[in-house]
Amino acid sequence: MAFAYGFSSLAQAMRPSPIRELFEVIQRPGMISFAGGLPDPAVFPITQFASCASALDREGRVALQYGASEGYRPLVDFLCDRMSRQLGQAITPAQVIIGSGSQQIMDMLGRVLLDPGDVVVTEAPTYPGALHTFRNCGARFALVPCDEKGMIVDALPEVIARCRAATGRPPKLIYSIVNFSNPSGACLGARRRPALAAVAAAHGVPVLEDDPYGELRWEGAHRESVFSHAAGGVVFASSFSKILAPGVRVAWAVGDADLIRALVVLKQGLDLCSSMVSQVLVSEYCHRGHLDEHLPRIRAHYAGKARAMATALARELPAGVANFTPPEGGFFFWLRFAGVDSQAVFERAVERGVAFLPGRAFYPTAAETVGPPGDGSACARLCFTFADPAQIDEGCRRLAAAIAAA
Repeated sequence: MAFAYGFSSLAQAMRPSPIRELFEVIQRPGMISFAGGLPDPAVFPITQFASCASALDREGRVALQYGASEGYRPLVDFLCDRMSRQLGQAITPAQVIIGSGSQQIMDMLGRVLLDPGDVVVTEAPTYPGALHTFRNCGARFALVPCDEKGMIVDALPEVIARCRAATGRPPKLIYSIVNFSNPSGACLGARRRPALAAVAAAHGVPVLEDDPYGELRWEGAHRESVFSHAAGGVVFASSFSKILAPGVRVAWAVGDADLIRALVVLKQGLDLCSSMVSQVLVSEYCHRGHLDEHLPRIRAHYAGKARAMATALARELPAGVANFTPPEGGFFFWLRFAGVDSQAVFERAVERGVAFLPGRAFYPTAAETVGPPGDGSACARLCFTFADPAQIDEGCRRLAAAIAAA
């Protein structure tokens, strides 16, 4: 007889990741996957990164030892300099923490800000990994509608007021992927960024500005961060997963020093420190200038794949049944169907050897939503980064056949 574990309320409330649950499907022989948001291994800087291993001869006693929970100081210093230029404010080491991937940054922020029943405001649609992480902290969700310019910030005060009316207190956090959002590929409009900072400050609600894709712009003008428009209360987070490789598991956050200190103390009890080996190697890679040398290459690489998908979708999709806006960067296309359920399309697509992620994965359930729930049943996310151009062409042909059969 199986042992009867007394699972916690957290464990009982957990739900599997919709992306991770698809791994068995996308690994089937002959399957063309537009499902997982994976970087292309073809552009991993293997030679340059491997050359940085020589740093272990110099820093081996540091790399192989426990390190500061804040992060490896040379890497923190590099990020302070880079973020000062990118965010338009002087960033000090006390404002930076290194994490073991973006997911840990989100998890730590949720743990220091959220109590069970607290509300997190998110875009609709939003990244399912964020829903998963904040759900693990006992959060509920309030949704702000989006358009081709990202979160409709003008709707945010009403959403905050709805939270106050429903719970007696404001939301604890606003979460936004401001550049090339996962899943929609949208960028928050230039005028909406200072507006978001202003609304958040007026209501006393902090913002997590999640920006893993911002360096991957190949068209359009750079847009200032929300952080750059705020006097405090905004946490900027990014990662080396998309601009170097996800296997290094190195991310960072920039925020107010008192909040970063709380994250540091929490991290002391989580994993003591992120991998020092990874941090030393990433730091060496960055200080040698390899990161800035590599970024133009990956931008050009992904731009070519995005154009291939835009061309194939425009050619193959049935007229009037699906529409999309080609992204200016990032990893994703967001399809909107007319009169077709994306789950039904997914089932037909898998039969034909192509996989994507149906839109419902990017919304919380109605039961955990404060206010109107979202509905992604007429939408789908396609990731163009992993497949090669020939696979993109064939995958879009198979997808069109699945739409016609749904």
